[in-house]
Amino acid sequence: MKSDPAPSRALVSLRERDGANIWDDLRLQRLWLGVERREWRSLAVLGASRDVETVQIAELLAQLAWRYRGQPSNVLDLRDLSMRLIDYEVREMREQVEAGTRLIVSLRSIFENPTAAPVAKQADAVVLCVVLGVTSVKKAEETIAAVGRERVIGTIVLHPPKTASPQPAANGQ
Repeated sequence: MKSDPAPSRALVSLRERDGANIWDDLRLQRLWLGVERREWRSLAVLGASRDVETVQIAELLAQLAWRYRGQPSNVLDLRDLSMRLIDYEVREMREQVEAGTRLIVSLRSIFENPTAAPVAKQADAVVLCVVLGVTSVKKAEETIAAVGRERVIGTIVLHPPKTASPQPAANGQ
């Protein structure tokens, strides 16, 4: 039986604490301002190493777009895009953008799925996701080179997932 992945501790817990409005959290505001440094209609969220949960980041960015701009965004999960469907998905992305839709595209790292680079190159901007203590500088540099330095508008640094603590042996076993 497969369980759902643990929730990401990536950016900020989206729980309200002590009646505080999470949307007033300075970290979220800084994140959004960083993403908005350049005008974009399509944004690729790209992992720089394996096993980065880009869908959660893309969904958070869509929530921020709605909250701070009042503008809905579509999140496209193209993490498992096959080589055969690249042209089709790129056309779909263009058509949606031309129709006025803002897109946030979730992609795996280029080391997990080589289709990530050509799709990210089609987006107006790219946000790179790195995992603290996991993503090497070399992998991040290779990813930036693959999609084009001019496209990368920023990096989101994520905390590594917590590992399960060992369970104590029952009855001294």
